[in-house]
This record gives sequence, C-alpha cells and structure tokens, in this order.
Amino acid sequence: MADDKRIKVLKMIAVDMKNDAKKFDGRPFNGKTVAEYFGNQGAAISALAKIIESILNDDGS
Repeated sequence: MADDKRIKVLKMIAVDMKNDAKKFDGRPFNGKTVAEYFGNQGAAISALAKIIESILNDDGS
C-alpha cells in the first residue's frame, strides 16, 4: 500500500469516526444501534490494522 493511500485512508477513518459520533449521539441504546456502531468500529479497526501491518512490512524487519 502506497504511503499516500495510507494517509488518505487514515483521514477517511478520522472523518467517519467523527461523523459516527454525531450520528449516534442521542439515539436509543438498543441492539440494532449497538450492532451498527460496533460494526463501524470494527471496520475502522480492521483498516487501521492493515495500515499498521503494511508499515511493519515496509520496515524491513
């Protein structure tokens, strides 16, 4: 993954997480809302893990 793509993905994750915080604020705490929120969090964590893995692989270790 090229550096510029990683930066673009990181910026997208930051925007998504900010928007999610606004989107879910005040919504009822029920199974559907929690599942949707955790699904979004899981996708963000997965994307971050892939970026970290690519950085470690680029390190030459």
